Amino acid sequence: MQAKYVLIGNSAASLAAVEWIRRHDPSGSILLVNRETGPAYSRVALPYYVAGEMSLDDLLIRRDGDYARLGVERLEGLSVTGLDPVARTITLEDGGAIGFEKLFIGTGSVCARPPIRGLEQVPHHYLWTLEDAIGMKAAAERARTAVVIGGGFIGMLAAEALRKLGLKLTIVEMADQLLPQLLDAEGGRRFLRAVNDEGTTVRLGAEVEAVEGPADGIRVHLKGGDALTADLLAVAAGVRPNLAFAAGGVLAADRGLLVDEFLETSAPGVYAAGDVAEVKDFLSDGRAVHAIWPTAVEQGRIAGANMAGKRIPYPGSLGMNVVELFRVTLAQLGRFREGPGDQVRLLGGDDAANYRKVVIDRDGILVGGMYLGEGNGVAEMGVLHGLIKRRSTWAAFASHRLPGFTYATTVHAVPRG
Repeated sequence: MQAKYVLIGNSAASLAAVEWIRRHDPSGSILLVNRETGPAYSRVALPYYVAGEMSLDDLLIRRDGDYARLGVERLEGLSVTGLDPVARTITLEDGGAIGFEKLFIGTGSVCARPPIRGLEQVPHHYLWTLEDAIGMKAAAERARTAVVIGGGFIGMLAAEALRKLGLKLTIVEMADQLLPQLLDAEGGRRFLRAVNDEGTTVRLGAEVEAVEGPADGIRVHLKGGDALTADLLAVAAGVRPNLAFAAGGVLAADRGLLVDEFLETSAPGVYAAGDVAEVKDFLSDGRAVHAIWPTAVEQGRIAGANMAGKRIPYPGSLGMNVVELFRVTLAQLGRFREGPGDQVRLLGGDDAANYRKVVIDRDGILVGGMYLGEGNGVAEMGVLHGLIKRRSTWAAFASHRLPGFTYATTVHAVPRG
């Protein structure tokens, strides 16, 4: 099998790459290889499916006709196990090979599997793929209590879905705060109060040593001797770029696949974008992996255009997360934890109901922000995002009139591209 453009993966980055390949090459053959089956779905909407707020059909962000319209052939249910950039072929798990002129890698992330004794012998659930969500939803319908291992972003999404279903929850987190990658210490304290107010138990600074069961319920043993019992066990120990098929130094990699300013990997004609790519960081001279949907879309568009002959540089990745959890809207942008020489502006005061923080570097340039509360904080972070991209000053932000919209009116819609 052979195609001019071969894409691995069927989520945000790959979908955007396909659209932009077609903008610049209306007729070149496109083959999309995906280890899952069916049209693309919204990963960020999976918790709403678990909670019963969306159907399986609601999750879909593409239909079969969308692929046909773009002339995309799909090869599904097969993982890519190898890459030969010299022969310009990829190898599939069934032994088949596919030749390409240009290759796009959008394999995303995979869930980390924590080294907990007994875990593989006990029923447990992740929340990363559609299959994961279906399994978690079915288990939750039979459960009354749950333990969630991990209080990071994915763990809290799972906890939020289970909370909405009425399960009695305990969250176990190794760090000294919830959402350590999303909130600063003050934000973490405020969010913990909101979680506790919903009747959820949180064990911070706690590490799971072993699990057993499920004859009389799943037993979760913590280091130090404490034990928890639950009907359902969810595991959220973080995610990492899916580099499995590129192992062995076929492509230069660190945390993710290393790409240049045009999102081309160390092999000519092979591009990467989204969660799997380690790209230039917008705020520093370093590299970063920002595993978020809008970033994947932006990178996919640029990589797709460049695969089709353009030379569009990627300006760099700027992390931003927006989510509603436990009745609180949270947003984090850029360098939200201040460093040496940075200034911090707390908007409305530290005791205000809405915790609004802006970080400015030593030269007076906006570099990050954080929001926790309700109201138009998402709009505020959206304005800040644009100003950071333009390397604007605090004065530009302070004088900006904010649009009047909230998380509820902007984020609950399923992403369509």
